[in-house]
Amino acid sequence: MTPIIRTERLTLRPLLKADVPAQVRCLAEWSVMRWLSAPPWPYTASDAEEFISGVEGSNWAIDDGTGLIGTISGGADLGYWLAKHKHGAGLMTEAVCAVVSDHFSESSETIISGHMPGNDASRAVLLKHGFVDTHVEPLLSRPLGRETDIQRMELTAERWHSLRTATQ
Repeated sequence: MTPIIRTERLTLRPLLKADVPAQVRCLAEWSVMRWLSAPPWPYTASDAEEFISGVEGSNWAIDDGTGLIGTISGGADLGYWLAKHKHGAGLMTEAVCAVVSDHFSESSETIISGHMPGNDASRAVLLKHGFVDTHVEPLLSRPLGRETDIQRMELTAERWHSLRTATQ
């Protein structure tokens, strides 16, 4: 995993203790939190501190020059969220492209991701990068306080490289 990834508009960097207030502020938005499965609701500074101190290697802060506006996890399990006021600008598409490219530059291991049905924006990001549906599975959503379905998707190295070659 590359420690810092720079794109045209973003820096993907390690999470810092200084990111706690921004993370709490962003995840106070129900329109963001409702699509996540792991964080508790409501999300507190101690939750953010615990998450940041427990993060290992394959998680980045998404920073657009104004500080943390989201997070993204890489490796073989891709997950992400973006602050509500940054939705619709193509920033997550840019971040996912960078993380997937980084992963496949070092590994041929298939990447797994997914989204809750109804999260059309997240689905669109994954489809843009060549992810395909595999199956639906139940998953406990802590913010929702119940089990919900997750549409699982995957992206193989072969598919990624063939799509990249076709667009160049």
